[in-house]
Amino acid sequence: VVSTVQFRSVCTKWKSLFLSDAYWRKRYRMDQDQDQEVKRDAWFFLCTTGQFSCAFDFEMDRWHKIPNPAIPRTSIIAAAGSILCLGNLVADCKILYICNPIKKTLMQLPPTSRVQLIHKATMCLNKDARSYKIVVAGEENSIMSALMNSRVYRLYTEIYDSIAGYWRMAGNPLPNAKFGSDPGVWCNGLFYSITEMPYGVVRFDPENGVWTELDAAMPCYISTPSLAESNGRLIMIGRVVNNLNKATEKILIWELQNMDSDMIAWTELQQMPHCIYSEFMATVKSYSPLVCSAIGDWLCIATHLSPRT
Repeated sequence: VVSTVQFRSVCTKWKSLFLSDAYWRKRYRMDQDQDQEVKRDAWFFLCTTGQFSCAFDFEMDRWHKIPNPAIPRTSIIAAAGSILCLGNLVADCKILYICNPIKKTLMQLPPTSRVQLIHKATMCLNKDARSYKIVVAGEENSIMSALMNSRVYRLYTEIYDSIAGYWRMAGNPLPNAKFGSDPGVWCNGLFYSITEMPYGVVRFDPENGVWTELDAAMPCYISTPSLAESNGRLIMIGRVVNNLNKATEKILIWELQNMDSDMIAWTELQQMPHCIYSEFMATVKSYSPLVCSAIGDWLCIATHLSPRT
């Protein structure tokens, strides 16, 4: 509607085009075609802990303020398309919520079977079936071992399918590959996530419920890596740190090549220009994590401690 009003305001000729019978006949046929899907650029969504979050509309080049769901002690832990998954990653969490902030809908999911303390949560859409899946990996209530004086826990993975409407158990996460702070991404139907130091990448196949560790060496001196998916390509962004004085030198972008072969490896694509890097990193500490997401061919890089993206 906003775009139509803007076009009609350009000149009398443009206004007459939008008032013509030909335009409205074509528009009517499009509305009647059930298979016709309106294509829009994705929005870049910034979550906050306040009453509102912000979404950037690339098509209109503006920010939108969107009310956050009023559910105490929850935050957005996963997202896919316009659907958000809310939960609590600090305390025990067996109940999750699904929210569409655009349509202002909210639904409570059934409780998980085993996972109570979530270590990793992710979500993916099936646009053909108009459904979604949520994958959570975590632990039950841990207990203290009297003999070892340490926490004892087991990790589990559960999958929620919106069509089935219930949780099912999947393969257990790799015990020696602890999840890092990077949220992870979906690429060609598989979920990829970076582990804690020493950095590596693990992959989850939701169809077979199996976790595997990628046999791809991480780039030398990489720090605070983050993953993104761009048109079926797995991209990694990270700092390269000088091994001698630990000073941050540059931000690089890599792509995972030969993902389905024995020659899998990270290949450098590009380095952030020095002028942009200097301005972006001016107020950022060397240990500040990078937050990245891809929208089509565009890659958005941000950090919690800098106002710039």
